[in-house]
Amino acid sequence: MHYRVLVGVVLLSCAALAFWLVRERLGGQEQTTFLHWQEPRIVAEGAALYRTHCASCHAIADASMPAVPPEEQDTPPHDASGHTWQHPDYALFQLVRDGVAVANCTPVDPERMPSFRDTVSDTQLVAILSYIKSTWPEDIRREHDKVNFMYGPYNAAVGELIGATAAE
Repeated sequence: MHYRVLVGVVLLSCAALAFWLVRERLGGQEQTTFLHWQEPRIVAEGAALYRTHCASCHAIADASMPAVPPEEQDTPPHDASGHTWQHPDYALFQLVRDGVAVANCTPVDPERMPSFRDTVSDTQLVAILSYIKSTWPEDIRREHDKVNFMYGPYNAAVGELIGATAAE
């Protein structure tokens, strides 16, 4: 019986150490995102870009846009009812910019989801994704933060590559 307690303490200690090491590797930050959904200027820019490039297919992301009737919509919405929040930032970024589904490195049908690499800049794409996240209810944002934590090193690498690790 004492053996099981000792093993449990050792396992918990190892888990705590692993968490600490991951956190330190990420600069002590618990937030592992390169989106700036709390920055009003970036969110406003993203909202305007979303209206121009995304709303016609993905419908509303907030109440200020006219809704696309469900029977006319064949793409997932970016609001809480959709599944956008189930993907880490880097995967959303790569899907929109390059038209590649990261999970299986498969190009997405350009008829269904075109690549926006030549349409918006990386900074503009971060603004669009930041806007989308800003429209989610708090509980959905918390769930998305959990997804981002699991993929923190990937988000950090992509954020650094595109220069989006700090509010621009």
